[in-house]
Amino acid sequence: MKTFRHELHFETEKPTEIINITPQVEAAVRESGVSDGLALVYPLHTSSAVYISDSDYSLTQDFADILDTLVPASRAYRHDETDYKKNAAGHLKSILSGHSVTLPVTGGRLDLGTWQTVYYFEFDGQRPKEVLVKTIGE
Repeated sequence: MKTFRHELHFETEKPTEIINITPQVEAAVRESGVSDGLALVYPLHTSSAVYISDSDYSLTQDFADILDTLVPASRAYRHDETDYKKNAAGHLKSILSGHSVTLPVTGGRLDLGTWQTVYYFEFDGQRPKEVLVKTIGE
């Protein structure tokens, strides 16, 4: 079995930001040489998430709005009393979002449905970020 590790590097410009990373993940899978297997897409931060959604960006904004309703930044969180970054809301949103995804690879390509898109959702940004793409298979 073959394994391949690739990191995506980028800098978020806003505290909360949603980025379509499908092309970068597809490129990492192609570079891996894996024809049949799986690709784990895993953010290397605890205040971000990777998820699959429809390619319609309005749905992505709806998701952001729902998370803001469930986890308002204005609420007092215990973590903010012990951590200088005061980013408990970002960590909690990451937990609710599922954090990472594992995607099927067939014929050297991601097995995504017609409208499926891979998104990186940043909840505590404005700094360099990394996302691991770990591909395994034959």
